[in-house]
Amino acid sequence: MDTIILLKIGEVMPDGSIYAGISPDTNAPMYTTPRDAFDQMNWHEAVVYAKDLIAYGHRDWRLPTAAELDVLFINRAAIGNFDGTGEPPSGWYWSATDYLYFEARDQRFSDGYQGINMKTLDSSVRCVRHT
Repeated sequence: MDTIILLKIGEVMPDGSIYAGISPDTNAPMYTTPRDAFDQMNWHEAVVYAKDLIAYGHRDWRLPTAAELDVLFINRAAIGNFDGTGEPPSGWYWSATDYLYFEARDQRFSDGYQGINMKTLDSSVRCVRHT
């Protein structure tokens, strides 16, 4: 018989990452870092930062898709440590969802508004991974 383990959103995992909920894209458990990246960065820098991140014993971090970023927004109180001011650049978060060559989807964490922004502008970064 399989054992079912129920995780609570915001629960700190043994490795130090945070359970963020179920990815609407993969239907798999999604984990996030407990804090934002050290500084705001443009979209291209954010993609490289996430790809190169080695944290909490894992190397498979990435930017969340727009749908996954919305899960982080919805669960932001339980996950914690997001900038909810809505002030650019720190109150906005990049997604991995490319819009056009020069633009990508991002989300304001004061109210959940998802927009499209120039990739050259800076925003906050919170990485995710799946099991």
